[in-house]
Amino acid sequence: MKSGLVREAEGILEGSGYRVLDCSGLRSCFDLLARRDKTLVIKVLANIDGLTRRCCLELQNVALVTSSIPLVLGDHTKSAKLAGGVVYERYGVHVLNKDTLGDVINDDLPVVYSVRGNYCVRIDSRVLARVRRKLNLTQEGLAKHLGVSKQSIHRYESLGRVSLEVIDRLIDFLEDNIVLPSEVFSSQHVSHSFSESRPSSLKRLVLEKFLELGFSASLTNAPFDVVAVEGDERVLTSVSDDPRRLRLRVEVISDVSNMLGSYGVCVSNRCEESDVVILKPRQLSGIRDSRELLDLLAGS
Repeated sequence: MKSGLVREAEGILEGSGYRVLDCSGLRSCFDLLARRDKTLVIKVLANIDGLTRRCCLELQNVALVTSSIPLVLGDHTKSAKLAGGVVYERYGVHVLNKDTLGDVINDDLPVVYSVRGNYCVRIDSRVLARVRRKLNLTQEGLAKHLGVSKQSIHRYESLGRVSLEVIDRLIDFLEDNIVLPSEVFSSQHVSHSFSESRPSSLKRLVLEKFLELGFSASLTNAPFDVVAVEGDERVLTSVSDDPRRLRLRVEVISDVSNMLGSYGVCVSNRCEESDVVILKPRQLSGIRDSRELLDLLAGS
């Protein structure tokens, strides 16, 4: 079912003008990379109950270092289908079904969220407080009109979140629509560095060399193993000595770097004809600073 969902998502994205790269056959925390006016890294799961905190952190980390927006596309939980027009959340990452994905990429942003199984909407809490005071109402007074507790009004004004059961009554009473669209495309990046439990000695060497050259660098669980950043320049690096995987990884790093407008490089002891620069570890070790590496990649 996942493969079918991947294909459907590709069709939705491409139909809206996105360039799409399918990475679902690779070991990666995301399955689709899509770019139009913004860049999306999308994890696809039929059952979103299989989404772990670690996977979300890896997805957020990749989104952070590639200036992308992390999303999860799903179909159902173990107990129910995901509803259209609703934004779900798992470990700080927005989760959508395919219909909602189609809506949001065409700027039809939903207003309903599912928070711990309860449906709610976001409101402009400052407008709520301002209108309440304009009506000469205390929080307790507004609560009586709405049939909720004073603590509920305090939460509405502090968290900006109101349940679907209450929002219509609140809008009718205030005579003001204070509902805000979803923030699906807002960044929810966390400062988290992915770390493999046992990275290969070659990956460690590459990471340490990039840091030595002055880059900000980190390991990733993606079609690229190391991302190195200096200013506006970004280098995506695949690291492999596996002859069975090298050709595929070289092709993928070429596609990904082109889509993201980044430099791509592969570090390997093996040779392969490619449009991507392949450096042997000893060649990488001989590079003296970040500028020398960037000039090498720019001239390739």
